[in-house]
Amino acid sequence: MITIEGLTKKFADFTALNDVSCTIPEGCIYGMVGSNGAGKSTFLRLLTGVYRPDSGSITIDGVEVFNNPDIKNQIAFVPDDLYFLQSANMNRMAKMYASAYEGFDMEYFNKLTELFKLDAKKSINTFSKGMKRQAATILALSTHPKYLFFDETFDGLDPVMRNLVKSIICNEVIENNSTAIITSHSLRELEDLCDQLALLHKGGLVLESDTE
Repeated sequence: MITIEGLTKKFADFTALNDVSCTIPEGCIYGMVGSNGAGKSTFLRLLTGVYRPDSGSITIDGVEVFNNPDIKNQIAFVPDDLYFLQSANMNRMAKMYASAYEGFDMEYFNKLTELFKLDAKKSINTFSKGMKRQAATILALSTHPKYLFFDETFDGLDPVMRNLVKSIICNEVIENNSTAIITSHSLRELEDLCDQLALLHKGGLVLESDTE
């Protein structure tokens, strides 16, 4: 379970998040919708321990996230701004992930790579925007994490690939009782996928409800 209380994060004279509180239950697909600049990316970076909150608290399974390698080993994060090693192919990235994540599943990685029809020996620099997004998603899912965080995960994907990614995320959540948080600027992309939806606007949580 993820518990967030009074979460606030400021950058210089800009407040990215202001007094956000919510509880995200285990085994849930939680969608967060908001326009560009609403604070979605900051929210996920705080949850993964990339940023330290200015005030408030974040606990996952009852423990603080920041500077906690044990809980971070159970988190996979696909940011909006993707990063890969320079000139690396997917096989090299898989080896890097395997060195960082104890539960990295190379067999599952190969299965997903084949399913998405990506060449694991080809430099990721030559991939299209959508293919890079697929590659990052495959690497994250192959860690079989307890917590999956996706920032604008459908950006650059065609409708067929969007449906495939949604299906795989659902299967991961169901089979491993994982918890997924997915952000988007489009409600339509999330309404058929998420158990709960939240609306973030100008750093504040203005709505949180079951999808129904």
